[in-house]
Amino acid sequence: MSILEQLVKSAAELGAAHLAESLGLTPGEMSQREVLRTYGKWAADAIRDGRLRPSRTDDGRNGTKRYRVVEITNLRTADLVRAELQLTGRKTL
Repeated sequence: MSILEQLVKSAAELGAAHLAESLGLTPGEMSQREVLRTYGKWAADAIRDGRLRPSRTDDGRNGTKRYRVVEITNLRTADLVRAELQLTGRKTL
């Protein structure tokens, strides 16, 4: 799958996440374990680099870190746009 196809898919996921959250169909959050299972190395790198931060952390010493799906898909879409611009040699926005 090309980067452009991934970009379109990510943008569609972003729209669906916004819709599901605004309609109250989903809580709009995922645990860190779910994020890593779903998005893999990209998410692990984004968390490590501080580009993806938890929206809240549950109580307790080992409280579950929760991330908003909208923020995850938004960051992923932005990363894909940057990758496409770098590959085509265009100036960044």
